[in-house]
Amino acid sequence: MRRILSTILAIGTACSVAADSLPEARQAFLDNYCLDCHDVDTQKGEINLEVSKIDWSDKGSLFLWERVLDALRAGEMPPKKKTQPSARERDVMVAWIDDELSRHTPLGGTLARRLNQTEYLATIKSLLGIKDFTLPLGFPADREHHGFDNLGEGLVLSPPLLESYGVTAALVADEIFPPVGKAPKPATHRAEPADLVISYSSSKVVDGAMRLGMKCDPIQRSCTWPSRIEAEASGTYTFTVKLSTFRPVAGGQPMIAKIFARDVASTDGVSHKTLRLLKEVAVTSESPETFKFEADLYEGQTPVLHWANATLDSDRADKAELQKFFRIKGESNPKYLTAWHAMLNGASRQGFRGGNGWERVKSQLARDDLPEISAKEQVALLEKIAGNPVLYAETVVFDVFENGPALEIHDVQIEGPHKIIEGPRDRERERRQQRFSGDDPQPEKVIERFLTSAFRRPVDDETVQAYLGLHDRHLNAGHSRDEAMHLVIRNALISPRFLYRCLTDGPLDDYDLATRLAYFLTGSPPDSRMLAHAAAGRLTDSKVLRAEANRLLPAQPAAPMIVNFTGQWLDTRLLPEIMPDPRFKFLPSDEQSAKSEVEYFFHEMLKENRPMTDFIDPDFTWTSGRVAKNVYEIPGKSDRKLAKKDRKLANKIHRVPLPRGGRYGGLLGNAAVMMATANGVDTQPVLRGVWVLENILGTAPPPPPKSVPALTPDTRGAKNPRELLAAHTKETSCAGCHRRIDPVGFVLENFDPVGRWREKWPRINQPIDTASTLPDGTKIRDIIDFKAWLVKNIDQFSECLSEKLMTYATGRVPNYSERKELAMIVEKNHERENGFRDLMFALIASKTFRTK
Repeated sequence: MRRILSTILAIGTACSVAADSLPEARQAFLDNYCLDCHDVDTQKGEINLEVSKIDWSDKGSLFLWERVLDALRAGEMPPKKKTQPSARERDVMVAWIDDELSRHTPLGGTLARRLNQTEYLATIKSLLGIKDFTLPLGFPADREHHGFDNLGEGLVLSPPLLESYGVTAALVADEIFPPVGKAPKPATHRAEPADLVISYSSSKVVDGAMRLGMKCDPIQRSCTWPSRIEAEASGTYTFTVKLSTFRPVAGGQPMIAKIFARDVASTDGVSHKTLRLLKEVAVTSESPETFKFEADLYEGQTPVLHWANATLDSDRADKAELQKFFRIKGESNPKYLTAWHAMLNGASRQGFRGGNGWERVKSQLARDDLPEISAKEQVALLEKIAGNPVLYAETVVFDVFENGPALEIHDVQIEGPHKIIEGPRDRERERRQQRFSGDDPQPEKVIERFLTSAFRRPVDDETVQAYLGLHDRHLNAGHSRDEAMHLVIRNALISPRFLYRCLTDGPLDDYDLATRLAYFLTGSPPDSRMLAHAAAGRLTDSKVLRAEANRLLPAQPAAPMIVNFTGQWLDTRLLPEIMPDPRFKFLPSDEQSAKSEVEYFFHEMLKENRPMTDFIDPDFTWTSGRVAKNVYEIPGKSDRKLAKKDRKLANKIHRVPLPRGGRYGGLLGNAAVMMATANGVDTQPVLRGVWVLENILGTAPPPPPKSVPALTPDTRGAKNPRELLAAHTKETSCAGCHRRIDPVGFVLENFDPVGRWREKWPRINQPIDTASTLPDGTKIRDIIDFKAWLVKNIDQFSECLSEKLMTYATGRVPNYSERKELAMIVEKNHERENGFRDLMFALIASKTFRTK
């Protein structure tokens, strides 16, 4: 006798009193075909269908019946060995579930959605024009939910995050209205040779002096600077520098020392030619001589010392200079070039960069049996040196440090500031204040404009007056106007109306639509043009919305939308955490190239409106020379001139043609994807299989049932990973999901942990078996067959990608009714040219996108 239950499904949610009774015909279907495995006692897969009522308002019920519907449509249930319903019975049951789910699943439902960390930072920069602002250390990271870090469900507001918002708001306000500090008192700072920076082979401390030996770019290869001196304020300072020459060229010109100013925060790769010159002095004495002068340093700057007319130069633009240096050395010592030739071609050729290389040259110079080299060999040696001047100069400069000529630095002293001046940072703050205040500096007008921008919609007079009151009370308490505005900024930046998106109830209005579209396509708040459309009520016009979407589409592969979306959809964000085993010879630069490949590829698909099938089997890819050769086995050019060009493209992403129907090309087989679905050491067929189901096919399997114990089956006799996994998944509760996971996991096994093709499993040296049968009965032999199947069934991938894009755009996982709309969009797009750009526009125009 059937037991009448008041609970539904695996999560055991109680039926409400408003639950609908199960129609008699539907109950009969469950009795006849489902309850053998899914009654209250058995509950295979933690699914209980022994019910008399269904609460369609309960999310657990909706999820359960969607699973039932999917299983019926796919023919997975009832199992093949069980009694099967007729085609008509199945169709009627499917239609009933579909109708009920559609009626009880309205569009929309995004939860209150705060800005995630990336959006928050971009919004601050855009709102206040602080392009170089960074979040303070320790700012809490966002949690991923359904693969993305911008979903309402996952964007909780924790106490540490709330505290960080307060700290950040104060830092941002400081950038506009900095606190008035006391004028710094003059102080003296001194840097001895040991306190000067040694970067690469730019300099070396010898006999108590810092020696400079090259004049090339960038500063890290030819300059030095104090490691702990930084101007606290912009002002005029007194510089005292002690310099001398070391073994200058007889009868030569004075050594010209240039002292520049640089921002401490700037990269060491900056050119000295771009720095502001403070002083140029001529050094003629081999004993220390003192140079004293006054010059301006700006806040955050330090002095840089450079030997402007050094005899050694490694700039690629003037290779003859380095060759000249070697020829002069060879003329003064006939063994010099011979020693270099012997070092580069002998037993010690394994490494010669820097000081170690010079020690190896010296060991050759000390030989009595050093063989002479011919004039032809000398020419070849000089050509080789000119081919990579930076590399060879970084070794020969140690000869300069040891034997001269070199410029010596004995002491650097800075005193001041004697007079405060206006620096670049001061002028930038003034520009920011002017931008903030606008043309009408009345506090009320300033506050209204600022709040409208900060809250991404017009604010009412009550809100303006509340902030104005805050401002005025601060003034009346004795604070300055700047401090009062500082308080206004801080309070606005911790307001829910700034931190959250689309807080208004009901359908998306023009302003909420502008916000959703802007953050989706640019990762930033809507600009003035978008807000003007919203103010005029034009954005809900489909033509205007499409035009704005077209304007905001990512223009570069490095655009925030492309980087953030692909990084999360395809898991390429994980790459920095994966350390490939050294045996794969996969460098950090290769890892970055692999990630960039995905972004360049996605950008072309969107920009050129490429057909959706090109995501799977294109006739092109974007990659670097190293990855093309070492991973994808794309041969280099044989012509010497072209080969030279290939070397320049070693780490540069460029477009490469590919034949269709091959192993590589598209998302599957991409090095970044294969890395993200492995662990750097071994491949993981189950992980890759689940990844494909979730991110390519859109049929993610449910998590393993809680009732299934840890797998400890008898795996004796298993000879390879495939047999081992088959032994592990004999358990009935596992087999159903693994019938879907394993075929698409093992079909990728030919790709090693960095995406390189292999024919045999490592260690056991057995041929990799990738043949499988897909759930629809299609037999596939390898990745080529699988890609062909995907191309034939491209709408399944298109629906999956559409759901991912909509999840990222709306901050919610599309529900049943929304997925039906997306499927219709995909079908219509396929009937046309099936272009990706067209699909994007159709998704943006959808009811799903335009509904909260």
